[in-house]
Amino acid sequence: MPVWKKAHLVDEATKGIQQWALVGIRNQFPNISLAEVKFQLAVRWLGAELADRLYKNNQEKKIVDAEAIQLALTIAAIFDTLEIPYLIGGSVASSILGEPRATLDVDFVADLQLTHVPSLLALMNQDFFIDETMVTEAIERQSSFNVIHLESMLKADIFLLSNQPLVQSEMQRRQQLIITQNPQRLAWLPSAEDIILQKLIWYRMGGGVSDRQWRDVLGVLKVQADKLDINYLTQWAESLNITEILTQAFQQAGVIN
Repeated sequence: MPVWKKAHLVDEATKGIQQWALVGIRNQFPNISLAEVKFQLAVRWLGAELADRLYKNNQEKKIVDAEAIQLALTIAAIFDTLEIPYLIGGSVASSILGEPRATLDVDFVADLQLTHVPSLLALMNQDFFIDETMVTEAIERQSSFNVIHLESMLKADIFLLSNQPLVQSEMQRRQQLIITQNPQRLAWLPSAEDIILQKLIWYRMGGGVSDRQWRDVLGVLKVQADKLDINYLTQWAESLNITEILTQAFQQAGVIN
């Protein structure tokens, strides 16, 4: 399946989750206004604290379709405008390179510098919730911050490019793919090998119990099996001490016997 078709499936699946959430809200609160429906949706997606801060007593009644790919492309375009090297990671990347699934947030790795902050705020302030202090602290600490698209309520986590060797390798090996057709829009994503390694790291950090992370890994392995650089995967797995779970993933995906 072409990348752009997978991207479309991700958006459709995410919109489906939104529609089921709205069904639940309208059954739970049959007589509330559209503005209150939107607030209840925000509570479910963002948590009560952020919902209170951003959507309480909001008179805006429109509920915009939740489309993770469109959000990713919007932020990618901002990074391109500011000439900030980036890649789209997380479940969006694994969906495009492997098995598509719904997601309510988008992950980026970006080589963001303090000099970029004023321009970034200027381009994002109107459509996003973005906190300048969070951004500058994340840059200084090489950590992460998040932004929230106010209309769709979707969240993007932006991880600062660190000096960690795998992260540096991932950025160097990133690939530019066609994400949508008519109009054609491109974005930078990690290689299949690097998203597999990152997903395995998150899987291990979560105690090895996340079905979603594991399924994402298997999806990429199955789809990309004949194109994978097995030596790259095994060498990094040894360095990261994840050889055992990589071997298990290989076997379960049918990549090796």
